[in-house]
Amino acid sequence: MSILKKACLYAVSPALIVVFTASSYAEALPGPLVETDWLSKNLDKVQILDVRTNPKTFKKKAKKPAVNPCGVGGAATKMPVGGHIATNKKKIALVKWIKVHSRGESNGVKVQAMNLNKEKFAKLMKKSGVSNDTAVVITNNAETPEDIMLATRLYWTMKYYGHVNVAILNGGTYKWIKEKRDISTDKSKAGGGKYEAKEGNPALVANMADVKAAMGSDTQLVDSRPLSGYLGLSPTSKLVTRQGHIPTAKSWPVATSLLNNDSLTFQTAANIKATAAALGLDASKATISYSDTGSFATLTWFALHEIAGNTGAKVYDASLNEWTQIADNKVAAMTVE
Repeated sequence: MSILKKACLYAVSPALIVVFTASSYAEALPGPLVETDWLSKNLDKVQILDVRTNPKTFKKKAKKPAVNPCGVGGAATKMPVGGHIATNKKKIALVKWIKVHSRGESNGVKVQAMNLNKEKFAKLMKKSGVSNDTAVVITNNAETPEDIMLATRLYWTMKYYGHVNVAILNGGTYKWIKEKRDISTDKSKAGGGKYEAKEGNPALVANMADVKAAMGSDTQLVDSRPLSGYLGLSPTSKLVTRQGHIPTAKSWPVATSLLNNDSLTFQTAANIKATAAALGLDASKATISYSDTGSFATLTWFALHEIAGNTGAKVYDASLNEWTQIADNKVAAMTVE
């Protein structure tokens, strides 16, 4: 090989290596959901964000489940989650739910659980050991549908700010423990991420004006709360001042139709589309989902946008917390649209 050829090879090889590595890294995630088996084989390639409402369980071993004396043979109740997925301490970060959202103001009213602003989001990512090119897997306790919502809310926020290399662990930490995979109670030592947040993506979020424009149009409004909240039978949150639903919205309770009851894993794209059709909805049409504060609405968004491929799905972030505070906004109750 000539000296010139060698010089050219040495000059371009580092760049080629960087491009190849970055490309491989960017393709580390197979989709919006990853399974426990995939994660166990790729723990060293991803940063895990473990989002919880009770941070103490991150470092505590789970107590043995109580025995239900009325069950067949004294059957035990569901195993509680204690500890976290065992990995390099810097490859897993405890994310406190309270840090995933913030207070805000919209249309002259104070609103709770709004999306983080750009600066707070970047700070959260850095503290969690995430850089712009990091492959991220979000997990949660997955003991209740609320736990799944924690993951979809964080996922939606990351997508909103342009972090596309992110997935949710299907079945969460509960499924990981149930399969007797390695668990740790070590303290999270993640940090040192280098993150520059992009501008928020308006295609993923809806405001009150968008909701009003959707009423009577081809855009679907979806109420993600339990049917009792949709009908106005019982309060679903202290943040909702008037009971019922936004007129023309259809009910699609996330807890009973988007998740499998046995393991709280997500339904398939085919099942999501079929469920939508059964409820008088079209899983391919432009859709705005809402809930009490917008958090549960991200679960509907995730199912439609990420699993079923509906790029026209959005989240009304301020949701009923804002809508019901404004006297001119009508609320329907005891009717199914």
